[in-house]
Amino acid sequence: MSLAARKQYQNTTVRLPRPVYERAKTVMVKSQASSFNDFVVQAIEEKVRRLTEAEIDEAFAQMAHDADYQRSSVTLAREFASSDWEAFESPTPHEQPKNRASKTRSR
Repeated sequence: MSLAARKQYQNTTVRLPRPVYERAKTVMVKSQASSFNDFVVQAIEEKVRRLTEAEIDEAFAQMAHDADYQRSSVTLAREFASSDWEAFESPTPHEQPKNRASKTRSR
């Protein structure tokens, strides 16, 4: 396996309160994790994903209060209104069945 294909790992030590550790071990057995380490990695990845999504959601929420964004959004909508309407009115193209020659010939 090439060095580029290998995952890079960083060892660390984590101290957990005993009740958290015991509950995590119990839940880990029921999960798809193959080891406690994999379970912890999956839990951290999930938490990071949720926090990242929350940051993105917050950035989008700020757009609702951004007057410059609102103005540019309305301007863009007006500029594309006619082409959007044309696309809406156009019939959806349907694939036409292909005419196939008969595989058997009459003699």
